[in-house]
Amino acid sequence: MVVLYDSLQLAHKCILNSFYGYVMRKGARWYSMEMAGVVTYTGAKIIQNARLLVDKIGRPLELDTDGIWCVLPGSFPENFTFKTKAEKKLTISYPCVMLNVDVARTNTNDQYQTLKDPVSKLYTTNSECSIEFEVDGPYKAMILPASKEEGILIKKRYAVFNEDGTLAELKGFEIKRRGELKLIKVFQAEVFDKFLHGSTLEECYAAVASVANRWLDLLDNQGIDISDSELLGFISESSTMSKSLVDYGEQKSCAVTTAKRLAEFLGDSMVKDKGLHCQYIVAR
Repeated sequence: MVVLYDSLQLAHKCILNSFYGYVMRKGARWYSMEMAGVVTYTGAKIIQNARLLVDKIGRPLELDTDGIWCVLPGSFPENFTFKTKAEKKLTISYPCVMLNVDVARTNTNDQYQTLKDPVSKLYTTNSECSIEFEVDGPYKAMILPASKEEGILIKKRYAVFNEDGTLAELKGFEIKRRGELKLIKVFQAEVFDKFLHGSTLEECYAAVASVANRWLDLLDNQGIDISDSELLGFISESSTMSKSLVDYGEQKSCAVTTAKRLAEFLGDSMVKDKGLHCQYIVAR
């Protein structure tokens, strides 16, 4: 039943997500920019208000469309248990209820109507608020990369670790993408959990640096310590072309250049179809 309900929940989520995109499409039968606008506005306001609340207690780390990652003080109550007169215990997630009260205050629909009698078209009016936060965690650590330029934020790139050191969530990094440079993928797979090592910041950085130095040495000595086939595996990238080479025209990319060179070697007939898988080596 758990698997069944999870599947149904995912199906509903996919339908609702795509439906929201559908109402923004000019050619849609139910085209409503107002409806799409109110969805995005409401979602943005909820997360912004959650951030204001978290700012007063701890520190927000990352804002997403439908969630907020944050650091709360260790002294802040995670769960709170009520003792009732009937001697039953009722446990609530304190941060979760705190955020949900905020949402209920600002986003309850007091004019929610339900059809009671289809013949006389009689409706009952009541208050409805179905938007609720859920709390995940707490987690051991969250790794966020620093921005390369001042004033430019990096969105949706982070690694989150469970208390036992296992990876809970990974977003936006090359390790998850197909066709990326294998060298970067292997490096990232090795380096992330090193951020959990050591008891001080210096020890942590030293553990990370040991991995980084090893891979930098591999680049500096041009892979002298490993076999040629292994080296070529590390420095090769691949991508699949969605269109045929002719359709790309004057566009420039590594895949297009690879396809052109393949045509020089093997003839134009090899690159006339779409879906060509281009694998190339990054020499510098």
